[in-house]
Amino acid sequence: MSHPLPDLRDWALFAIGVMFVSVAIFILIKGRGSDRDTGIIGLAFFGSCLFVFTKNIVRKFRYRGLEGIDVRIVGGVPVRPSKWRVVMLGGWLLTLGVILLGFATSAPLTIKLMSAFIAAVGLSLLVATLLGLIPHGYLQFDPEGFTIANRRWTVQIPWDQIAGLGVGETSNNPTLFLAVHDPGALRIEPAGAQSKAVRAIARTRSMVGWDFYMLSDQYGVDAPVLSAAIAHYAADVAERGSLGQRALPAANHT
Repeated sequence: MSHPLPDLRDWALFAIGVMFVSVAIFILIKGRGSDRDTGIIGLAFFGSCLFVFTKNIVRKFRYRGLEGIDVRIVGGVPVRPSKWRVVMLGGWLLTLGVILLGFATSAPLTIKLMSAFIAAVGLSLLVATLLGLIPHGYLQFDPEGFTIANRRWTVQIPWDQIAGLGVGETSNNPTLFLAVHDPGALRIEPAGAQSKAVRAIARTRSMVGWDFYMLSDQYGVDAPVLSAAIAHYAADVAERGSLGQRALPAANHT
């Protein structure tokens, strides 16, 4: 599977970010009074944007280096979303929103409302994580299949039912896409949620063209690594039994 390198859009966004951050730094150094506030606002906002643009470029180069890898997994262990990633995101948004609000005293009302919204989203993420509402679900590899769990149901996909895998993006978030041969062959729990789960799978296919999609960064795993692991056990019947162990089999160097 060939992963794309950064395209013209990625480099253009990076260049725009560098330009605006440079202007903000210049204003912060040379400006006086309210001009310095403008510099702080610009540095906080466009610095955050530049961080995201840079991260996307680095990720695409890293993904290209992961082509052709062979991955084995310890089975029976839930791979859960990282709470720290949600906390870091919430803290970042809350800090950004507070900075924008604190220094945008003379800004238009729309800017103030946008700043308040950013801070509110960050605070909501922190509170929801503290209360245990997010993140939820897990991924799991077992001899019988690959499991995707959320708050409402758990779906185990038999290895032979995996029809295809794809790595792409959803709103700049690295995403693993998965298609199955027959949604009716999936093992869904609890039994009472089966009809709802099947309808949700059908909606996903109609929206994105795949039966399932996973934002791999949530689990702290690169999408190509997760894709390679699933592909390995979907293709190699003999290897599936090792997922019943709680340790990786010893490498064969002969």
